[in-house]
Amino acid sequence: MKLDKLRDAFKYFLIGIVCLIIAGFLSASLYEITEQQQVNNSLVKLPNYNYISEIKALKAEGKLSEALEMAYYVIRDADMPGQKEARLLEEELKQELTSVWGRVKRFTHGFVIGSGSSIEEISGGIASDLIIWGDMRDLIKQGYYKITKQETDPIIVALAGIGLATEVIDVIDYVPAVIKAFKKNGSLSHKFSDFVINAATKSTRENKLDDSLKIAFVNIHDLADKMGLARTATIFRYIDDPEALASLIAVAQKNVDAAYFTIKNGGADGIGLIKRFGDTGVGVKTLEHAAKKGPPGIQWLKQTKHKYILRTRMVSVTLKNLQLNRLQQLIVQLVKKYPVVMIFLEALTVFMFVISCIMFFKVGRSCVLSVGRSSA
Repeated sequence: MKLDKLRDAFKYFLIGIVCLIIAGFLSASLYEITEQQQVNNSLVKLPNYNYISEIKALKAEGKLSEALEMAYYVIRDADMPGQKEARLLEEELKQELTSVWGRVKRFTHGFVIGSGSSIEEISGGIASDLIIWGDMRDLIKQGYYKITKQETDPIIVALAGIGLATEVIDVIDYVPAVIKAFKKNGSLSHKFSDFVINAATKSTRENKLDDSLKIAFVNIHDLADKMGLARTATIFRYIDDPEALASLIAVAQKNVDAAYFTIKNGGADGIGLIKRFGDTGVGVKTLEHAAKKGPPGIQWLKQTKHKYILRTRMVSVTLKNLQLNRLQQLIVQLVKKYPVVMIFLEALTVFMFVISCIMFFKVGRSCVLSVGRSSA
């Protein structure tokens, strides 16, 4: 009889644990839904930002591809102000970008000189680095600077060196050429430059790509592929280390506009916000909403009173580690589409919690009876 009671206690305990886990999972999902609704309700009070002046400024700077991407962003959402002007600018930018002579001129300038701010000039510089000419050109230029006692650029030398060394022994990606192009147009921070110099020097010395540099190369490749070279060049100046780069690409993989505008509007603060909010559902969604609000959206994100977003992130990370994040996101999307499901999930959560409490009560009762009969 005692063994039967212990068996029953164990059965009740397992049922109680399962029900408690289900209740906890549903509670976490409902928590994220509720907090995300609070975020949306708070952000919606801010007016959407008019990006027309930003588009015109980029056009004046010769950053035509980036300006066109921003025009597309405005046009895609009918709620964004400046729709008519954005369409006119779109046509102007397309004409300039598709001008054969203009494209050839910019590309040639970048190929020969190895610098520039337009996407064609950057592409030309990258193309020249994909053949030995680009690396030889840069090493000759830096050697001339040294002989004439002018300031040399150690990162250009390091990357040119790794390019020449690895073209013979290994086929590496075009990322070193991208980094050199970013350095030449001022899109590389001092801290990230130091990281690249140290890792590239080590790679050249060992005739093997350093692991940390390899991971950074992969992330830069993925970021440029996802965001485009023009946008990547603009925001890369705020990336100081491989960790910041990894955080950025994680968000960009889920929403490229959220990643771009968070840093475009926030600079170094934008990188900090991306690290804080992370790539969780509520975090990316919040960054996406803030992008529509422009710089005021960044100020909103920086307010300390929005701690509930960070708490939601912690819950999402925990569920992700438990491989439950996809199911949680499915529930979130289901509630968005069918709000009535929220009532059912709340009732189910309470029901599961009550069942778990009953099961644990039965565990205690079975144990007490088992001990009582054993004493008798």
